[in-house]
Formats: sequence, C-alpha cells, structure tokens
Amino acid sequence: MSGIGESHGCISVINGIVNGKAAVLGINLLTEVSYSEIGTEQYVKVIGSEDTDDALVRICVRRTLEKIGADPSAGYQVRIKSQIPPSRGLKSSSSVCNAVIKAVLDAHSYDMDIMDIIRLGVECAKEAKVTVTGSFDDACGCELGGLIFTENYSTTLIRREPADGYDIILCIPEYTKERVPRERYEAVSGQMEEIQRIAETDYLKAITLNGRLIAEVTHTDNSIAEKALGAGALAAGISGTGPAIAVIAEKGHGKSISDELPCTTILTETR
Repeated sequence: MSGIGESHGCISVINGIVNGKAAVLGINLLTEVSYSEIGTEQYVKVIGSEDTDDALVRICVRRTLEKIGADPSAGYQVRIKSQIPPSRGLKSSSSVCNAVIKAVLDAHSYDMDIMDIIRLGVECAKEAKVTVTGSFDDACGCELGGLIFTENYSTTLIRREPADGYDIILCIPEYTKERVPRERYEAVSGQMEEIQRIAETDYLKAITLNGRLIAEVTHTDNSIAEKALGAGALAAGISGTGPAIAVIAEKGHGKSISDELPCTTILTETR
C-alpha cells in the first residue's frame, strides 16, 4: 500500500503573527512525498536534509491515520524531497504537512476536502510546535497557490485570487531563523493594520512594507531587500520571520536582479 503527495511553497505578503490576519503569495517550489505501509518500523527519510527533526512528519502520519480510522501503529516508510530550504521563512513545514497528509490519504484511497487537509496540517503543526499561529495562511498558500488572505485564528480563507506572473528571487542566508518573543510582534499591531489596508489594493507595496517592519521586529538586516529594489525589483522583503528575503520582479527580469544581490539565490516564479 503506497501513495504520493505534493505541495508547494509561498512567501509572505502580511506576517500573520502580529494579529492573526495574514496574506501570502504562492511560489513554484515543490515538495514531493512518498508513503508506503510496509514492515513494522516507522521510517522517515528527508532527502538532502537527513539530520532534520522528523517529529512533524510522524505527527502528520499519525493524525491522518487516526482521522480516517486506520491503524497509527502500522509500519511505514516516508520519503520527502523538497526544493524549499527549511527554517528560512519559506513555509517548508506547511508544505511538508500538506504533502505528507495527501500521500497517506492517497495510499488509503481516501478522499478528503482540500480545506480539511489544510486544517488537519495546521493542527499537526501546532502539536509539533513549529508555528506560533498554526500558519493557516502558509498552508493555504502552499496548497492553493495564488494570492491568499486569511484570518489565522479562526482558520478562515478570506480571499483568493490568481497570482500575477512574476519572477521570484529568494535570497537564502546560511543561518536559519531564530525565535523572537511574540510581544515584539504584537507591539507593532497598529503599523501592521495600516499595511494590511494597503495590501487590499497593492500587495506588492505591502510585501516591501511588511518586510521592513518584520526586519525591525526581528533585528534582521534588510539591506539586501533595499538593494534589490534599487536594482529594479517590484517588491522585496523578509518572508515569514526570515531570514530569507523574497524579491518580486517582472517576468524575465529575475536573473539580472539576482546577479546584483550579494547572497545565494533561488530563482523561481509565482504559482
């Protein structure tokens, strides 16, 4: 008995930690998962990141099996391959949750509504303590693509529309994210509410403003984002809580802007 699941990544438009209201933009980086029920051992392999903590994956498998009435103690093998760098603010955990759940469901030929899959992944992420809010926005963006607005506390999808066709440059630092006290996010709630109003009509401007605000909150250097804007980017800013910087460019202009940035980059596109 085996199954496969896929999901993608996304970048932040509005950081949902501040007040629970969030927006994300889907990007075309892929996570692929294969799941097989075999033997008696429960085995997880993350290709290329073998030292990654697999607790989230195991929680996703267990809770999905429990949800559909299958035996959570059965032996299985899970293999994960992802183009999304982990712990950089590019929603790798949400992408993995979605893909693992879909692979388990596929193995059992079980149909589940896509929003129920997303909400199950959110609960798994909460149990694994890899998220502050549950990251409902990230889970929606990874699975549905496009431009997504959510209310994370009530897991409500407020608005979804197709993404414009842009190049996306991701600046990937060597170091990973550090936890920041939630109080520092909550202290900028008023400023974020203004950015949220701007996002309703100009999400590119909101990406840049959100990035500058989150850089202040997390004490992260935002100079690469500013350099990208100077090189012709339409928008640039920290994604999630960082440290990755997401840069949005006109189609066909991503490579030239990427060449101007003093960092390791991944070139992709909106999805």
